[in-house]
Amino acid sequence: MTAKERVTISLDADRAAALQQAARDGRIESVSAYIGAAVEERMGREERAQRIIDGWAQTAEQDDPQAWQEALDWARQTDQRGQDVAGAAA
Repeated sequence: MTAKERVTISLDADRAAALQQAARDGRIESVSAYIGAAVEERMGREERAQRIIDGWAQTAEQDDPQAWQEALDWARQTDQRGQDVAGAAA
């Protein structure tokens, strides 16, 4: 058995009520199990997407190291995360 940790989440009232009703009706095991499965599915999709991106990046770097370095340099120069950008929401 895996260790479980409690977290608190907020849901739209209608969604929360629908999940609770589904659990009472026996359509889902429990709200916690349903949300846990949804999180696992989403994380799995994101992990698969990251593996695809990593594989593509490795191939691109091997195929044309010069172009790859230029792309990295461009990305670093244009990355505005964490910086105050005029017009951006604060």
